[in-house]
Amino acid sequence: MEVAMKSPIITRENVQVDINNEVMGFAFKVGTVLCALIGIWAVSCLVSGLASVGPLQMVKGYITAITGF
Repeated sequence: MEVAMKSPIITRENVQVDINNEVMGFAFKVGTVLCALIGIWAVSCLVSGLASVGPLQMVKGYITAITGF
């Protein structure tokens, strides 16, 4: 009775990487994070303005900024 040796067979596979797809995916993720940070900053500034002068003064300032009166 012969004992068969079981050794792992190592094969080398050719993996195709689409660099265009990888770069676009990374850029999309970076853009998403930057947009989220800008949005968080905008909301925090709005809340700070509302807390310091109140909603009516904020609306009056907005209308004044748009119309110039």
